[in-house]
Amino acid sequence: MARKRRIWYPGAVYHVMSRGNRRGALFRDKSDFISFLEFLAKIQRDYPFQIHAICLMDNHFHLLLETGEDKLSLIMQKLLHLYASDFNYKYHLSGHLFEGRFVSSIIEDDVYFLEVSRYIHLNPVKANMCNKPSEYCYSSYAFYVNNPMNLNMNDPVNWYLYGIVNTDRVLDYFGGDMGRYRAFVEEEISHEDHELHIRKEIKEDELWLPT
Repeated sequence: MARKRRIWYPGAVYHVMSRGNRRGALFRDKSDFISFLEFLAKIQRDYPFQIHAICLMDNHFHLLLETGEDKLSLIMQKLLHLYASDFNYKYHLSGHLFEGRFVSSIIEDDVYFLEVSRYIHLNPVKANMCNKPSEYCYSSYAFYVNNPMNLNMNDPVNWYLYGIVNTDRVLDYFGGDMGRYRAFVEEEISHEDHELHIRKEIKEDELWLPT
């Protein structure tokens, strides 16, 4: 598999989260996750931006997103509208799928950038959905700790994730060493202060985690 050509866009970096209205599910089965990633890939082609980390949970999602020339609000408006329309049509629903406007916090230093990537990749572990972040398939983490050649690229989830996620910037802080990044994410050293700050910034609490 040929290495993707990476293009950098001189924009701002954000931690973005959006969640289901009244804590409702955004994804009911695998086809919903695939549809979301497909829409995300389409919007990325139309309004170029970088995704450094992503995690899709049952009732919310996280993005570590770097904008290009287009504003974050435009990108997210397009994404949420397309997915909500498709979801409501598929399940014969009406009304709001998402809880109002997305939540975002701007990232302006390297330490916070890396801590957000760690926080996003550990989200399913914190929610007790898996024991290790590598076990969760709707996340970019697998591409941070595995060569894509070792992953099942016939799986549409992996295919879309490979196309939209850029691991270069995060891994550059670790000399390109996947093992060092894995240690950073999975080490037992406490990152509690950073995690509390991130949760406050993004307005996330345990009530939004699946039970």
